[in-house]
Amino acid sequence: MTSTNAQIKTACVIGDPIDHSLSPLLHNYWIKALGLQAHYNRVMIKADRFNVDVTNCFKDRNFMGMNITLPHKQAALALASDASTEAKKAGAANLLIRRKGKLWAHNTDIEGFTGPLIKARGSKGWEASTIIIIGAGGAARAALIGALKLRPYKIILLNRTDAKAQALAKAFGKPVLALPWSDRQNALRGADLLVNASAAGMAGKPALDLRCEGLAPDALVYDLIYTPLETPLLAAANTAGYGVLNGLDMLIGQARPSFEAFFGVPPPADEGVKAILVKTLEVQP
Repeated sequence: MTSTNAQIKTACVIGDPIDHSLSPLLHNYWIKALGLQAHYNRVMIKADRFNVDVTNCFKDRNFMGMNITLPHKQAALALASDASTEAKKAGAANLLIRRKGKLWAHNTDIEGFTGPLIKARGSKGWEASTIIIIGAGGAARAALIGALKLRPYKIILLNRTDAKAQALAKAFGKPVLALPWSDRQNALRGADLLVNASAAGMAGKPALDLRCEGLAPDALVYDLIYTPLETPLLAAANTAGYGVLNGLDMLIGQARPSFEAFFGVPPPADEGVKAILVKTLEVQP
């Protein structure tokens, strides 16, 4: 994890497992496009070695920071000396960098979630809207925090375990409302945005038990999954004529602020990186 060239800045993504991560492909594409003397790789870190291995990473002067994926996001927040408001609200961090000689934690999943939505309709395009979020885990919590920044009229949480959705809604208060899973189909009526922040529809998992109908005519359906690229939910949304976003949009969105935090410059604005990620996923077995 240390650099062999004093001029090369390094960063990485950590997790367990980690071989599946597309982050190196994404960040190294941007590094090459900008002609930076830098490299981004993936590193597997076990839970029982987390604090020691992460601390050792930051002993390298040329190590700029790391992204964190499962199962370490809560541990990353706990290890940091300070954290952003977003990370504290999420109870998890996916970014660690140095600030004034100490570890600082942030959660760019929130920016990753909202970025594609703002791009689709502008910074005020979701005000007074109704947003449906499926799920009650870490991804749903990040989506909820991001959705609140869009100033909607109402956010409805739906989860197979009703108590989890109720607890999350209670933690945030208005305009967040949890409805029973049995009411899920009626809850969609007239909604402007449907977000799947659960694992339903992921490769190897059962499809989301929800019909994609009853939404507002110009509604957007956003599935945070990107394996497969088109989940059953997105396929149904396409057939029904709704706009769609998938997990690659969020992946790229959360990587942008991370890249700038590591290397001091924003990544290119071109869309070429998404095409490369799509091609990579299409050829994977």
